[in-house]
Amino acid sequence: MKIPFRRLISLCPVAIVCAFFLTGCPKETAPQPVPNQPPRTYLWLFPDSTIAEGHSRQHIRWWATDHDGIVTGYLFASGRLYAPGSARTLRDTIAWRWTTGHDSVIAFPLLVRRDTFQIAVRAVDNSLEEAPTDHAVVRFVPSGLTPSQYSGPPFWDRNEDGQYDAGDVALPSLIGAVDPAGAGIGIPVLNQPPSVVFAENPNDPGVVMQQPDTTYTAATFSWVGSDPDGDQTIESYQIALNDPTDPTRWFTVPGNIRLVSLVVPRDRSNPIIGIQEVAADVWVGTFATTRSMLGSISHLKLDTLNKFYVRARDIAGDTSRPIVMPSDSTKRWFVKNPRGRLLVIDDYISFDRDSAVAFYRRVLPSVGFPSFELLNIGLGLTAQLKNNSRFGRLVPPFLDPAFIYTLHLFDVVVWYTDEFPSLGVAQYPLFEYVRDASHRGKVIFSTLFATSSDPRGALTDFSPLDGISSVSLNTSRLLPTPGDTRVPGGYVLVPDSSDASDIFSVLKFNNKPNHSVFMRPVFKRSDARYIYHIQRDARVPLRYAYTATLNDLQSVSGSGGDVWAAGINGTILHTSNSGQGWTVQTTGTQNPLFSIQFLDAARGWAVGGGGAILQTQDGGASWSNQSVVTLETFLGVAFSTNANGVIVGTNGLLIHTSNAGGTWLSGHPLTGAILHAASFVDQQTGIAVGDGGTILKTTDAGVTWRLIPAGTSARLNGVRASGGSTVFAVGSGGTILQSTDAGESWIVQPALTGAELRSVFFTDPNNGWISGTAGTLYRTQDGGASWIAPPLPFGSSVGQHLNGVYFADTLRGWCVATGGVIIHTETGGIAPVSGPNWLPQPDGDINVGVIDGVGMDGKRSFVFLGLPLHLLDAQGFGPSTAITFLQHVLRDEFGQ
Repeated sequence: MKIPFRRLISLCPVAIVCAFFLTGCPKETAPQPVPNQPPRTYLWLFPDSTIAEGHSRQHIRWWATDHDGIVTGYLFASGRLYAPGSARTLRDTIAWRWTTGHDSVIAFPLLVRRDTFQIAVRAVDNSLEEAPTDHAVVRFVPSGLTPSQYSGPPFWDRNEDGQYDAGDVALPSLIGAVDPAGAGIGIPVLNQPPSVVFAENPNDPGVVMQQPDTTYTAATFSWVGSDPDGDQTIESYQIALNDPTDPTRWFTVPGNIRLVSLVVPRDRSNPIIGIQEVAADVWVGTFATTRSMLGSISHLKLDTLNKFYVRARDIAGDTSRPIVMPSDSTKRWFVKNPRGRLLVIDDYISFDRDSAVAFYRRVLPSVGFPSFELLNIGLGLTAQLKNNSRFGRLVPPFLDPAFIYTLHLFDVVVWYTDEFPSLGVAQYPLFEYVRDASHRGKVIFSTLFATSSDPRGALTDFSPLDGISSVSLNTSRLLPTPGDTRVPGGYVLVPDSSDASDIFSVLKFNNKPNHSVFMRPVFKRSDARYIYHIQRDARVPLRYAYTATLNDLQSVSGSGGDVWAAGINGTILHTSNSGQGWTVQTTGTQNPLFSIQFLDAARGWAVGGGGAILQTQDGGASWSNQSVVTLETFLGVAFSTNANGVIVGTNGLLIHTSNAGGTWLSGHPLTGAILHAASFVDQQTGIAVGDGGTILKTTDAGVTWRLIPAGTSARLNGVRASGGSTVFAVGSGGTILQSTDAGESWIVQPALTGAELRSVFFTDPNNGWISGTAGTLYRTQDGGASWIAPPLPFGSSVGQHLNGVYFADTLRGWCVATGGVIIHTETGGIAPVSGPNWLPQPDGDINVGVIDGVGMDGKRSFVFLGLPLHLLDAQGFGPSTAITFLQHVLRDEFGQ
């Protein structure tokens, strides 16, 4: 019980002194506890105004006084608050909100045009033992009970279910702490009508999301409604077609729906000939969420212009002014009755677009589709806009659901595109189209590829692909390379023969001399099947070839005919037949690997980023991970014996092992320069090289090191002993260094090139090779006294960076490069210019066609072709190959 402050100050002012000295102060009877007095609550409208019919949103302010305490909060409620027949008795069964604030803006949900709403506020003083959180619901009586049926205390209804149950908090002290009467006011209010506007494009504010000027019998509309009395007072929306003055045309949509799709299935519209009206199904939701059909709306006109109207209706019965789309005479909405079961998506704006359109108009009637529709989704776009993922003007702003509903009007979609496919349009709609169990759409997708692949992975979302080649196209490419832009007329797509019972027909380029096709290899999904690869190139130099990996390769090493190449993303490739075939080995890491060394056909090491150290004892059939925790990157590895080895890297890192990698130890750092490579002259003597002309030497297998003057400040990337005491190092600016005393002193040789040299390799004291950027390649046959650039076949140029070079003997050698490129020589790289002295490896098929697996209907649904079908019709070389291909796909694979 609180002691009133006025009684406390009436005590004797010297009472404390009397207590200390036990004398002097006259005795008084101890004061009795005074019952707590509840606070008094007041409220008013803000700003001051007369109470009359007004807007149904009011600003209310309140305050309270408490003669014997402090006001700590308020209970606030609005609506029907007072007991029937009593003007001032608050009902105990209503829900209150706890607040420490002093004002609020209240919106009254009007059920009729005019009404009176009540507001009540009850102050609570500091005798409340536990205060709820702000805006918590407080009840004196559970919902559904009367005061006579409930004998419990007030409670904080934490789960807001209206009942006193587990988790709720009893507030017994609230009875004495709350103003029993409170302050209240009745406010007469007048309902305000709602309004509605069509939704704007979130990516382009101010631009309304409007249907294209021409659609098939599927269209989506979205709007935004508002009401001054509170948006929650909008009870419903009403939509109509073409004539808003006819009250029978208005179709009611629940107030929580702001997007509808009007769809006329093809089986309902196709029997109609000419301009007639038809009922459209009204769907709400999207394919990515939940869809449901509300009913149907009449008077949609086919093969002519239409208008769509919408208005809002609130719970008081007021309606907004109708809005219309199209909004003015400059725009239109033409609804086209789709003819036929097949839709051709024209996503092609290249110079030969007319030829492509003519091709499909010619061949589709020959394969059982005399009637089909053609939708030009590239209309209005330039190549630059298309490359920037802009949509053509016939693409609806609502891909989901409008564009998906459009696709669903057809059984088959043939989509053909140029080197800039509209992947943003295709990504989700095609995914949904072929996977909807109620539809099972069929797709033939024919495309080209630009200089960039598919960074968003859109193709792999909807097609039976796991990926496509990401090797960049550029004018300084290494020839051959995937993605070349010229294929001769008459070249064929060779069918896959892995399924003897289902072999596709040959496709052949027409007789145009060359075709610019931006070709890229594709990689199938695990449940799919390859159906085509392009024929092996027979030109010299080759214009395209297969690569075993798309990752940059950084280093190469080997033992006899066994060769390993290491690169980005933990890539290690292996060949056991001198490069005729390469396999990808499992490394267990995604870290880049910058250096690899094999001591023989079984024992090898690879190092790279993130402290990666890999070791194998079985030729790479398995790699054990011996990585260490470090912030440095390992750039070079060199072993002199199976036990003794060193690793070099960033920030002068130099560690060594004397027990085959069981432990790695580091000495005192001698430099902060990046060390790129190391090589052993003998079992104890080793050289490490790096940035700024850094050279270090060890004579105890890497335990200790010392700096050696280099005579250059160039970045040194590679080092190799050629035999005896001779060592070579190479680096930036065409730098070549030679030492004849095991690295004690160095001579700078005259630069042969300005390119950066990255790797050096010797098979014996006389024969050596150097590789570098932009295809730089040199050979010596006199121990480095002279270097020559071996000729490439017929003057072709090398554009990729040759990061590593290795020779098994004086004739058989490999260079590995960026883009996963591997080139190989069987002649030491010095055959006459008329001979193929360097050839690409491995020699494999470039797959360009894939079909998906069998679906639930027992048929396949998706054919992907990474080349333009309209160029593969063998025109000028004999009968149409495209017609035979389409007949097989549509009839045998799709079941159409």
